Amino acid sequence: MIAYDLMIKTNHHLIRGGELTDKHKTTIARKLRENRATNGRMRTFDPYAYPKFYIPPYNGGKKLQTIVPTSPKSNIIADNAYEFEIFRLLHMFSPNEELDHMTAATLARLKNTCFGYQSCHYADCFEAGMMVLRFLSFATVEDRAWIQKQINMYNDHFGDRRRHSGVQKYYWMILSDMPEEFALPEIQRQKEHILGQLQLSYLIKTGNEDILLCVMRNALARLPEFSYIKNHKPYTDEKTGRLKFDV
Repeated sequence: MIAYDLMIKTNHHLIRGGELTDKHKTTIARKLRENRATNGRMRTFDPYAYPKFYIPPYNGGKKLQTIVPTSPKSNIIADNAYEFEIFRLLHMFSPNEELDHMTAATLARLKNTCFGYQSCHYADCFEAGMMVLRFLSFATVEDRAWIQKQINMYNDHFGDRRRHSGVQKYYWMILSDMPEEFALPEIQRQKEHILGQLQLSYLIKTGNEDILLCVMRNALARLPEFSYIKNHKPYTDEKTGRLKFDV
């Protein structure tokens, strides 16, 4: 679980607005490479749907949570999110030829999946497609058509069924990081809803509830009219004991 725990901890630090020195980045990348799992939950019944390079640890058979603290519905979602997020940190901190090879092979793998390339939105494929969008937003920014196709899939089918709140907030996390040409129109379109959710209070259960507020802050702050909230922090209301954020 070393790579998984480090990936989650690093992402939460960055989402909260934390900074990392070059030494920290080098150390994180080294540990992620050293702890590349080879004997985790290997899936053999579909050669394209599951990771090839960072195999998720067994974890007692339980699905791994995503960065936005929710439990994915299926292992297809959880397993791909695990590999994609490790790739993303390596891409940010220590890119090299090996990573380029793994990224290219993963893009080729995804082109053979219904959720990654054919805009499938049924069952688990909708959320799996969001994981792919997160990956594409740093792995192949030049393939605008593919990225836009995944965005359209989200917009066209999010309302097809009732979805738990973490799905939408995961999408907002994607928008908080992806290139502006894709993100800003989407944030602008959803800004009133993001703002409304940001102004709610949240019950503290695990200590990671501030991640949701910081995700929304990071997305909204990309718009010029809300840039002033970039450094605002969530806080605990003394009267209610709930987590809040002032805009």
